[in-house]
Amino acid sequence: MGKRCVSCRHLVLNLMVTYFLSDTHLSPHQPDIYRKFVKYLKSIRHDADELYILGDLFDYWIGDDGIELLGHGQAVEALANLSADGTRISVMHGNRDFLIGQKFIDNIGATLIADPTTIELNGQPVLLMHGDSLCTDDVDHQRYRATVLSKKWQDGILALPLSERLNRALEMRNMSKQNKLEKSTQLMDVNQQSVIEAMEAHAVLILIHGHTHRPAIHNLVVSGRKATRYVLGDWGRGYDAVIRVDSNGSFNLHDASV
Repeated sequence: MGKRCVSCRHLVLNLMVTYFLSDTHLSPHQPDIYRKFVKYLKSIRHDADELYILGDLFDYWIGDDGIELLGHGQAVEALANLSADGTRISVMHGNRDFLIGQKFIDNIGATLIADPTTIELNGQPVLLMHGDSLCTDDVDHQRYRATVLSKKWQDGILALPLSERLNRALEMRNMSKQNKLEKSTQLMDVNQQSVIEAMEAHAVLILIHGHTHRPAIHNLVVSGRKATRYVLGDWGRGYDAVIRVDSNGSFNLHDASV
């Protein structure tokens, strides 16, 4: 099995099969996605040595004490079962579930990792990110991101009653949907120079991220060398793109429904 450093900033893996997914946006209002997610976890339980969830596992999160109110017991059980079967699960915050805390992580037997995190996969360094920090052209989102990731703001929200936290989360979700209608697709995508700078800063030639909901494999040049950016998919748009990496180093971007 692999080795894990205490800081969770750099993980060293020597595993057979590793899976990556993001943006499942689990919500009690979308039972079809919930069923698909649980089914997928069951389908990989026999060969998944490692599962990375790169943000927005949930459509919104109001604190670990709100699991029952939001009806997320099914997700906790499915992830805990996968962990109990021997799959090491790592979870990264997204721009929707940034209030996920250690209690939830402990309940599913996982590890909370930073955004960004660099891992070593089959002998090569790989940069993992949620992806929204790369959308630097979207100045409004970067301001929002700086606010909701601040400890002061989060402490203030978590001090509120659950009912009020839920109302605020729903308001923020509705506002986000409206903002997306008013923004161009280019504005909400990653900035290419920001991608290159991030990859250069972490000395990697492979980047995996989600957030943009534009699953694809992009070839680029970083520090004069060929590099690859893999983009995971949004599970609510018909192509639930996930990545499977085998021990031979092959990356397979495919639909979780297949």
